[in-house]
Amino acid sequence: MKYLKVINLTIFILFFFFIINFYFSENFLQIKNKNRKNFSIYLDNQINKIKVINTKKDFKEFQDNSKYFKKNTEEKKFWQLLKTK
Repeated sequence: MKYLKVINLTIFILFFFFIINFYFSENFLQIKNKNRKNFSIYLDNQINKIKVINTKKDFKEFQDNSKYFKKNTEEKKFWQLLKTK
């Protein structure tokens, strides 16, 4: 059992060591920067491909829709019962 723990620990340390070395290497940083630039270019192209819909409506204009909603002015029975006590 002790051998297994020691083997697992060494594998973990080696794996962690290789990951850290690769992450801070120049090669990885260059690849990362290149990918970010490529993705930025890709996003710009996709944004330029989007068609803009032109409308004549002014969406900031307020429309009064109160006539379509029910106006309930009577109190509920629950509140009436509370007031009587």
